[in-house]
Parts: sequence; structure tokens; C-alpha cells
Amino acid sequence: RRDMEITGSEDCLYLNVYTPEGAINEPLPVMIFFHGGGWQCGSGVSYFYGPDFLMEHPVIYVAANFRLGPLGFLSTENMDCPGNFGLKDQVQVLRWIRENIGAFGGNRDSVTVFGESAGGASGTYMMMSPLTKGLFHRVISQSGTNLCAWAQPAHRGVAEKRAERLGEMLGCTEASRLIECLREKSASEITAAFYGFFEWDTDPMIPFVPVVEPKHPDAFITEHPRDVFNPHGQSLPWMSGVTLDEGALKTASLINVPELTQSVNENWDRALPISLNYDHLSLGRQREITSAINEFYFNNKKLIPETSQNLTNLYSDAWFVAGFDEYLRIRLTKSDRKKMGPTFVYLFAHKGSASFTEIFKGGREKYYGVCHAEELQYLFPIGKELFLSAIPTENDIKMRKLITKLWVNFATTGHPTPKKSDLSFVWKEAKGYPIDYLLLGRMDDAYKPLAVMEKGLFEERINFWRKLEAHHSSEHENLINDEL
Repeated sequence: RRDMEITGSEDCLYLNVYTPEGAINEPLPVMIFFHGGGWQCGSGVSYFYGPDFLMEHPVIYVAANFRLGPLGFLSTENMDCPGNFGLKDQVQVLRWIRENIGAFGGNRDSVTVFGESAGGASGTYMMMSPLTKGLFHRVISQSGTNLCAWAQPAHRGVAEKRAERLGEMLGCTEASRLIECLREKSASEITAAFYGFFEWDTDPMIPFVPVVEPKHPDAFITEHPRDVFNPHGQSLPWMSGVTLDEGALKTASLINVPELTQSVNENWDRALPISLNYDHLSLGRQREITSAINEFYFNNKKLIPETSQNLTNLYSDAWFVAGFDEYLRIRLTKSDRKKMGPTFVYLFAHKGSASFTEIFKGGREKYYGVCHAEELQYLFPIGKELFLSAIPTENDIKMRKLITKLWVNFATTGHPTPKKSDLSFVWKEAKGYPIDYLLLGRMDDAYKPLAVMEKGLFEERINFWRKLEAHHSSEHENLINDEL
């Protein structure tokens, strides 16, 4: 569970630029990374996202910060505070790269946006914003798109109510002076109020999210991603995927911490709509969805510990897989195919010597699966900071070399296994369903290659969520839960 403390500074808008050693004879491709953390926490300019592994390749690497939490995503849904300030910071990063990266040996006409979780979702937002056209040329979205339940724009009225609630917490109760009053508060006061939005455990996980803005010249988006079939980023190469057990992000603590195990069993019907982001719907619709989930994932059995893998699958699907598939499906089936750039899909399933479930309160004694964020330790030296006692295996090192090569190949050419690649396999484009995807990891088969093409990704589970439509807007959007 999150520790209820505030670290960092309001003075946060910095970026780091890393260049390879030696002379740069021609402009190099640029990779700009936006970090995860649900747009609520984290930092791009930290040791976690250092350049060590990427600098083994001929690229320029940029890591950037942006405003987070209510400072970055507060919105009153009108021009008093239109919102999306953290995403607009990211736009400024791209503009800075366009204007200045040449001085560092970078090619401003070969810029790849890549990110994980909220950073991955940010990439898909960049692909649709009118403010970003022409500023980047490829996108990698790791475990996040703008149609994931936690990442899609706030349902109508939700952001406004949360802004009002923030004001109440800080003594700013006069609606006409809300923003003026909040500006008189310190950044620490505003940020600390974030914890007051938790209704069960640490949910809702992300109370301050992007919004559909009123139409104005500086708007980041004015339409819901679900309604935009041909964004300008549709023509760009896009690479995206998920981990095998994304949901262990949540379930490691639910399974490992006894009081949470008891709480989830006792409060299931109340907690699930909050935790899985469908509490904006009518109470009757919420009950229908909860009942369908109970039957599909648990066969109406007791939840923990008997069905712990099912619980992980549920959170994987509700938080990540369903939104990933919906974005992918719109790109492949509803947009103009003639204008669509190549699409590459992966499933990261490598079981390494260290796991992020340790960070998410799962401990080291039990293995919970290939968790959310797991691939980061093979792109960045994050393990040196988080997993001090874990010694990388030979396969871990092989995976690090493989995944960095694939990512850099894509950033350089728009294809992870270009014709001149020395890799022993070809990563096929995803062009329709069932999906062609690259399986990264041996899945407990010691004789299996580290990477192999497969077809058909989580089809039964995805079809369940497609029919459920739990994360679509209510038919009566004015019926917003008063408890928000």
C-alpha cells in the first residue's frame, strides 16, 4: 500500500538528456520517456530511469518530469480550470526537443515517445492531441492506453465534483472562488489532500485524470478517445503490449496482507465498483457487472486465497488488458487502414530474479506472476535501486539485451526487427484478429526461445469485457454518484 507521505517539489519541470560516449557523426534517433505512476507520483529524472542500458545503443535518450496529481490534473470542467496540465507539460517537452535536441546530436525528425503505465497512456493521448502534430514519429505504449479504465477521460461531472471535494478539504468552499482560493494553498497541502480521496484501500487508484476540455485554442483534447477513429497519430508506427500478470500490482498486497485479505472478502460488493472504475454507473448496473464478474472469474466462490490467480486475472483485465485491446481494436478495425502505420503487439512473460510484487507489498517469499512494470528493469537500471539482493540470471541479462535492442530498433526504423537486424526472428505486424503478438519470455519452458510469435491474446477474457462495457459512460451522464 502507498505510504501516506509527500516527497518532491513543485519546482519539478526538468528533463535529462543522455548521449552515447564518443563522437556523434550524424544525428541520432531520439527516445523520450514518460514515466508511470498513474499521473499521481513518480519522476522521470531519477536513478530509476537512468541511461545505462539504452546508452549501449546509438540513440539520444531523454527523460522528463511533468506535473502530477491535482497540480497536474485538477479540472473544474470549464475555463476556470480546464485541466490536462501534466499532459501539456509533456507537449512542452516535445516542443523543447524539436527546438533543441540538435545541439545534443539528436535528430528532431526521428523522435519516439515511449512510456509505461500512465506514460504509455500519455503516448496514446499525444497521438490524438492537436497540439502535438509533427512533434514525434513513433510511439511505444507499455501497459497503458488512453482507453484503460483508469486512464480514459473522467466521466462528465466527476472531475468537477472532485475539484469541489478538494476545495472542501482545504477550506475553499465558495464555488466562484475555488481556484483562486486553492492558489493560496501550498503545493504540499494540495498534494497531501490526494489521500482523502481513497474510499477503499488505495482506491480509486487515480482520482485526478485527463479530461475532455471545453473547446479553446490551448485545449489538449476536446473529444473522448473512443470517439476519435483517425487521430493524427494513426499514421505512425505503434508498439504496445502488457505483462502476463499485470493485476499482481494490486493482488500481491490483497493476498499477502491479512487485513486486506479480510477486507476484500467482507467488502467485495462495495469495493469492486470503486476499485475497478465502474462506480460512475447506476447502482443497478453496478450490481449487474459485479454479478457477471463473480460468475466469470470466480464461479461465485470465496475470493481469497482459493482464487488468487483469478483475482490477478480480473485486475489485469479490468485495469490493463481490456483498455489495451479496445484501443488496439479501434486502430485495426475502425480507422482508415490506408493511413494506418504498422502495429506491433507483445506479451511480456519473463520470470526474472526480481519482481515488482515485492514493491507492491507482496514480499519476496511468494511468486505472484509477471507483474505490472516488470519489463522496466530490463530497459533501465531500476533493479539497482529497488532489488538490491536480487542477482540477475543469465536469462535476465539476455532479456535485457533483447528488449533494449527491440525498442531501439523500433525507435530507429519503425520496425523492431528490420530487414538488416541480426535477430533470429521476425516480429510480425498485428493486422487483425486473432492478434499476432510477440511472446517475450519462456513461460517456464527452459527449451523455448526468449521470444516467439504467437496468435490470439487473452481472447475469452477480452470478449467478456467487450460485452460488459463496464467502463463506458452511463447512458445518463448526469447521474453521477454523489459519493465521488
